[in-house]
Parts: sequence; structure tokens; C-alpha cells
Amino acid sequence: MIALIDYGAGNLKSISNACGKLGEKVELVTKADQLEKADKIILPGVGNFGPAMKSLEGFREVLLEKIEKGVPFLGLCLGIQVILEGSEESPGVRGLGIIKGTCKRFPSSVKIPHMGWNSIKPGESKLLGGIKPGDYFYFVHSYYPVPEGNVVAATTDYGVEFPSVIERDSVFATQFHPEKSGEPGLRVLKNFLEI
Repeated sequence: MIALIDYGAGNLKSISNACGKLGEKVELVTKADQLEKADKIILPGVGNFGPAMKSLEGFREVLLEKIEKGVPFLGLCLGIQVILEGSEESPGVRGLGIIKGTCKRFPSSVKIPHMGWNSIKPGESKLLGGIKPGDYFYFVHSYYPVPEGNVVAATTDYGVEFPSVIERDSVFATQFHPEKSGEPGLRVLKNFLEI
């Protein structure tokens, strides 16, 4: 079962439709115990770090257990931010802490939010198989992830070069919205669904 976590802050319909285009059906999960049957987990996200974490708190324990067992996990947009330990957007609010690091606000020298199409510079990655340097993806965010360790699978330049894809073991996350990114986005989702 491919679990799509519905915690009131996600782009559920678009993700469900994109997975359907790829021949896969997702199941909306609204309670932590529903994750028990999950073979794969997708955590979408739109909005603010603090309220998202408040809504996700009930999922924390089961989510961390599933990831510890190696269940493939994909965080999208705000989903890449909440897997870190915290964010400048909501000081003092604890993230999921799956990956060490925090989120920073873009500098005032750039237009915020970073919204629209931008290219990525992919590195070696299971999630980005078939993605070429310069492929464009759709972004909407004012904060960006700053993870610790060797987990950055792609970067994007928007006044600062920031990590746009994180990958470690069975944990994958993108700052962009693959479900809104045309063929390259579908390729990223397909790669995840085939892991």
C-alpha cells in the first residue's frame, strides 16, 4: 500500500492524480495506525512549518518506526522541511528530525516566495534517475533546507544555491512539487514508486 499522509496541509489531489497516471493507487491516511500497512509513504506539504508539525505530531512515532525499518519515504515541498530538526519559520518547533539540519529563510535580496519554474543540478541519486542537469521543476517556498551530512542529491540556484533534493537510504525528499512538474516530475515519482 502506498500511503499518502493527509494531515490537512498537502496537495493530495494532484499527487493522487500523478500516481494514477503512473498506474499506481495511493491510499489517503488520516491516522497514524493506518501507516502500519504501508509499503511506501508520501508526505506532501503546503503551508507553514509550525502548524504542519502540530498536525503531524500524532504520526511521529509510527513514521519514524517505518523509516527505521527501511520503508521508502518521500517528502514533498514542506515535506522536505519537516524531516529536518527545525525551521527559522517557526523557532522552537521541533521537526521530525529524520535528517539533522534546519531550514533557513531566503535572503531579502531575492523575491519571496521562490515561485515558479527553476532547474536543478542533480548528483548521483536513485530518485533522480533519468533527470538531466537543467531539467525544470515547479517550486513554491520561502524557506529552504540546510541538512547536515552527505545527503544532498540535487541543488537549485535562487540567489543562493540550496539543496532541492535530499536522499539517505530509504528517505527521499524534494523541495519542488514533482506532481506539478510535467514529465520530469512524473519521472521522479515513477522512480520513487519503483524503489
